[in-house]
Amino acid sequence: MRRTAAQTHAKQHTQRHRAKVAGGKDAQLVAKAIGIDRKESVAKRAVFRPILTSPFALQWPRIAKPDAEMLLHALVEQLTQVPDSQSRIHGVSVGLNIVTKLLESHIDSKRESGTETKATGAQPRFLFVCEGDSLSPALLAHIPMLVASYNAMCAPTAENIPVVLIPFAPGAELLLSTALHVRRASVILMHTDAQASIALEHRIGAVIGTEMLTRGFRAKWLDQCSSAQKHTLQPVHIKHVASSTPINLAESKQKKKQSRKEHHRQRKQILTNRRATT
Repeated sequence: MRRTAAQTHAKQHTQRHRAKVAGGKDAQLVAKAIGIDRKESVAKRAVFRPILTSPFALQWPRIAKPDAEMLLHALVEQLTQVPDSQSRIHGVSVGLNIVTKLLESHIDSKRESGTETKATGAQPRFLFVCEGDSLSPALLAHIPMLVASYNAMCAPTAENIPVVLIPFAPGAELLLSTALHVRRASVILMHTDAQASIALEHRIGAVIGTEMLTRGFRAKWLDQCSSAQKHTLQPVHIKHVASSTPINLAESKQKKKQSRKEHHRQRKQILTNRRATT
């Protein structure tokens, strides 16, 4: 297969760039040719690092990939069946900031009132999060704790409607944003009055189970704190991870620093010689 002029030019440009900057595999070959071994043996000793389990680190609920894809396509199908755009987004909140503020407002109002009366009107029901499409996991790290706090405060008993948290794999945000005709749809919260929420109730229950559907996503210690019943403190769990550390840490750092300087000097010398020959 013959290359076009553009492909030939691109290949030559890449070769020239690699010749100027010896990075990646080229750097490994150069280092091997000049006899640089950066992995010198260092005297080490075994250490055990303690790790304290924290109740504040909640894990995302895990759904099998085939089941998550089935729920995703069912959600897209329900959203696209409604021709009117206004009816399509009725009872649906889209956006990370909007959903976060909405759930926080419910929690704040419940805490200020202090009553346990049954809520009336449309309530949050299903929270779909495109966890796999997030470039920074820290942006969505507060979602599990937020949902667990909402269920502990606003849905403490079976009479209340809890929020069910459903994470999606990579590729879900594009489908959902296209179905809703919005730029981004990383987080979608459906209320009880949404048409898609009513239609998806049975399918979601078949995937996550009846118990999770009726109880929602919860943290045990949050439910205990919100209740008036006395509860015992959980024992502290400390795990130890086997690792190793240099016996002489200062000497090891100095050797690494000298090795990096020598490696940089050798690479600079090779590039200078290469430019001189060309």
